[in-house]
Amino acid sequence: MKQSARTLACTAVVAVAGIGLSLALAVPAQATPSAPSWDDVRAAKADAAEAQSTADELTTRLQDLQDAADAAGVREMQAGQSYAMAASQQQEAQATLDALDGQAKRAERQAKASAGQVASLVVELARTGGGDLSTSMLVDAKDSKDLLYRVGTMAQLSGHSATVLAAAQADQNTVDSIADQQRAATKALADATTTTKRKLDEANAIAASAQARVTREQAQQGEVLQQLAYLKGTSVATETAYWNAEQAKQAAAALPVVSTTTGSGSTSGAASGGTTTSPSSGGGTTTSPSSGGGTTTSPSSGGSTTTSPSNGGGTTTTQPSTSPSTPSRPSPSTPSQPAPKPSPAPTPKPTPAPSTPSRAAGAIAFARAQLGDPYVWGAAGPNSWDCSGLVMMAYNSQGVATGGHNVVWQYNYFASIGRLVPLSQRQPGDILFYSSNGTASGGYHDSIYTGNGQMIEAARPGVGVVERAVWLPNQLLPYVARPTGSL
Repeated sequence: MKQSARTLACTAVVAVAGIGLSLALAVPAQATPSAPSWDDVRAAKADAAEAQSTADELTTRLQDLQDAADAAGVREMQAGQSYAMAASQQQEAQATLDALDGQAKRAERQAKASAGQVASLVVELARTGGGDLSTSMLVDAKDSKDLLYRVGTMAQLSGHSATVLAAAQADQNTVDSIADQQRAATKALADATTTTKRKLDEANAIAASAQARVTREQAQQGEVLQQLAYLKGTSVATETAYWNAEQAKQAAAALPVVSTTTGSGSTSGAASGGTTTSPSSGGGTTTSPSSGGGTTTSPSSGGSTTTSPSNGGGTTTTQPSTSPSTPSRPSPSTPSQPAPKPSPAPTPKPTPAPSTPSRAAGAIAFARAQLGDPYVWGAAGPNSWDCSGLVMMAYNSQGVATGGHNVVWQYNYFASIGRLVPLSQRQPGDILFYSSNGTASGGYHDSIYTGNGQMIEAARPGVGVVERAVWLPNQLLPYVARPTGSL
């Protein structure tokens, strides 16, 4: 007879520092025992007490496998977010250079016109004998810039002539200044492009390793589900459905209870008689006192335990809450991914478009129409998506801006226009933000909340666009964005 329920000796804890990932193992009291074998399962089936003990062991084993798979997925997501941020910086560098190119062309036209005025002045003064200017200057000057220098060395210039020359010299200085900025911007773009390529290569390598690990863990999960089904006399489908339902239930329980309170819980204005905790653009919170006593607090981003559905295998995981683990945004499953198309940089302090609840419903409908589409880094439709690309286009379809094609940009955009509300006040259409460090700077993923603990997301390669229970609730920022409707 085999021993009763084995005791887990090691606990994998996901610990995050910046964008890296490490797995810390607690010191075991004894060696980790092997999982129940098929012989163990068959032997236990005849004894009710032993069968229950073995079922408990198998359930623990199922959870351990999912934890390991999710830890690998976390590392993959972190690498993907690192690439996404590099790509965003490359896009910004390109946008800066493009803007400078436009400024340079305008400045050069203005400087050319000003130099023409100086040349006309030289001809006129040479003809009338004014000053010591002569038309030979026009012949001897190498270019308009040299002409301005020669004219500037003349000792006698009338007030009008000096004004014309000063304006031309100022226009030429503008051209020179923009040229210096263009050189710096060109170098910055080259550096950003190199960094983006390196991050993409790193992410692809990490993704290949992580996804191989996920595949192995999920294959073992399949065997455990078969063992559970045999032991209980049910089917694999039944056990899988039960497992998913239980994990989704735990995930929903880990979310803050939905509050119907508005006003005092919003991100603008203080509650009377207490203090109001409100989000900052960095993703943390700031507290400002008001008259009276007591406080109004925002929901915690952590919890005693958290659960998440499997990214590919239909099962879920429980993550310890010792510190926020850092999944980053979903990342690639193939050795190469197309570079993202340039996206507009966020505009500071923009004015939000008029919004109504019906626009939230429209955004959800748009996202649902993409269910089953694949996940591709940097994609924003029409047939493939990444997480922020789906969020952006869902609301763009309703005429609502989101701040650009980047998780961090989107959070900061809604913070800047005062459209963040506590997670406890979430409504269908709100945008959920995942962070590796509890602030906007650690943002790695976002999705659209659809109600009843569900969300639509462009999840990751191999999963694509899905609607499912909210996962990893302890990774959510304590504020959601409400692009439309009343705050």
